[in-house]
Amino acid sequence: MPATTLALGFGHLPQDRAKTTLLDVHLHLDHPATPISLGERSGPQSIGNGFTLRQATESRWEPHLRACGCEWLLLVATEERLRGRVFTPEEILARRPASAPVSPPPASSPVKEPPAGALERIRQALAAQDFEAIEGLRDVLTPGLVAQIAAEWRSELSWGVKDAYAALLMDQTDPCVRPIFQDALRSPTVESRAYAVCVLTQDFSRFDAMLVRGGLDEAQVNAQVAALSSPKP
Repeated sequence: MPATTLALGFGHLPQDRAKTTLLDVHLHLDHPATPISLGERSGPQSIGNGFTLRQATESRWEPHLRACGCEWLLLVATEERLRGRVFTPEEILARRPASAPVSPPPASSPVKEPPAGALERIRQALAAQDFEAIEGLRDVLTPGLVAQIAAEWRSELSWGVKDAYAALLMDQTDPCVRPIFQDALRSPTVESRAYAVCVLTQDFSRFDAMLVRGGLDEAQVNAQVAALSSPKP
């Protein structure tokens, strides 16, 4: 299957001399409404948001784009405005200059090692559906642990255990977690469905938008799930 998420660039802000925060720009071919995501990773923690092309090229995001070598998106956004229509992800990709190849993420700090026994504690918490323990274990996740945990997930697990996986990985954006959250769109638990919407769109601001008086509004969550589940034309 062809990749639906393409890395456009990685980099660090000039003022980040210690290179502690890695920025990234991705293009999502399967999310035409918000095809551009801007993310950042610091240690094991990562955050990201999905944007339209025009939103991603607003002045406040220009330093992020330039740090990742993606300033060409500014010109594409200008062309989009002049043409008076919204470009598809494929049209955006077609305008990437040949002189802007994607480099692998630059090396920054050494890979953080998880605490001793972390993987076994995570396995036990998932099996026991211990959500209180899971909340604390999110802080010890590393890219290696996330990949290992994602590899152990199976669609035939009970919904209770799969909800525990979603709670653990709710703020991760690595492609390896996408099958977990594609499946979580069908969870009987509204929280898992809401986490899935945020992870799959890489737009974590959607979670707050689905809250009403401090709780998740199931109708709003279901509407977002339906939009993501609808077959693409």
